[in-house]
Amino acid sequence: MISLDTNIILAALDPQDAQHEKAVSLLDELSREILFISPPVYAELRAGQGWSLIGAFLEGLGIRLRSEMPLPVWELAGERFGLYAQKRRKTSLPRRILADFLVGSHALYHGLSLATFDPGSYRLAFPELEVVP
Repeated sequence: MISLDTNIILAALDPQDAQHEKAVSLLDELSREILFISPPVYAELRAGQGWSLIGAFLEGLGIRLRSEMPLPVWELAGERFGLYAQKRRKTSLPRRILADFLVGSHALYHGLSLATFDPGSYRLAFPELEVVP
């Protein structure tokens, strides 16, 4: 079971995106898996134009919303966000937003792997999380 990050879905939907072919190929490769999105990914997808297209795309691939975000998800996200911020102040790590840590924490809590085009940040913040590719 795999949770998808926003960047994979948006790239797959946009033929002009530099990672479009990679996203389409990855989704094809993962099609035999049970695929989910987390509430933060859902919210990010709803924030843009064209929700009807995005919703139809998700439905067509059988991608489901895993909506449960109990308190331990929020606690872990906050802890890992804080640790990342401490490391970032001492190094040149890129700035990340809390939603990224909610996505990682949600996947970890539910025992899901995470498919993303930003594996470095997730591997650093959640070393116990399986990140693909």
